[in-house]
Amino acid sequence: MATHIRSRHERSLQPTAHSTASSSNSCTVAMKLELAVMSGAGNLFVVASTAALPPANAARYSPQLCQAARSLVGRDAEGVLLVEPRGGESLHVHFFNPDGTSGMMCGNGARCAAAFAVRHGWSRTAAELALAGERYRITIADDGTIAVEFPPPRRIVEHARLELDGTSLDYAYVDVGSDHVVIEEHVLSAYSEASTQAVDFAQLAPRVRAHSAFPHGANVNLYRAEHGVLHLVTYERGVERITGACGTGALATAVIAWLRNQCTSETITVIPPSGEQLTVTIHSEQRRINKLTLSGPAQLLGTVAVELPHGT
Repeated sequence: MATHIRSRHERSLQPTAHSTASSSNSCTVAMKLELAVMSGAGNLFVVASTAALPPANAARYSPQLCQAARSLVGRDAEGVLLVEPRGGESLHVHFFNPDGTSGMMCGNGARCAAAFAVRHGWSRTAAELALAGERYRITIADDGTIAVEFPPPRRIVEHARLELDGTSLDYAYVDVGSDHVVIEEHVLSAYSEASTQAVDFAQLAPRVRAHSAFPHGANVNLYRAEHGVLHLVTYERGVERITGACGTGALATAVIAWLRNQCTSETITVIPPSGEQLTVTIHSEQRRINKLTLSGPAQLLGTVAVELPHGT
């Protein structure tokens, strides 16, 4: 797969086919595809329309598509977004992890999809977005901040424990359309002290992600609460590494911190590794969560062109 960098503000184009001749005069037809590289608070995505790349074929090319971002920003994208306008500011979004898995919600991906739709004239200040079997309301502010509304978490387990190599690890679990393990920083320190050797989050997270307690795997979050602000690191399932930011991870962690009274306000600032601020708003009545809102920046970084086999 060849990759070509385009100008930083060029829009995605429709795919074009061309052939390349080998020394034996045989021709291989390739499809050239323009991808937008977008950042949702430091969470990187490559984005195209469903007209350019059919979702049915996207999963097998997800690793190559994510790698294409490297030529522009120096690292791989953390997901693939395919956006389909449905008219009346309604969007259908298909999300794929770099390993080709799909079916889960992606908060920062939803916000980037909305920004992509605005650039193409499909949406202006609001949109209704379908992703992973649910519908979400999107609002777009004049300053470029994009917010997505979530229903209440599907499941919350505030206190749980699992065993790793004979040592107990306390955690919380929240499903916001994507399931998350939430671990407080001091818990990791206690686990490391109880283990026979020092353990950091980069070592621990893959083991928790693949633990038998989570048959389908889980995203793993480590947080520290300071004066109502959450400092958050997320190891994402399907990416299999720590990412620049994770929107659903921010939601899950904010819910746990709020339930533990570590954040007294219902509007919570979350600082991911990228340093780009996310804001989680918890809408509740008598401590019962009615909905959640995730807001933050979403911007185009540039575009890249990739070549895929014809018929993609």
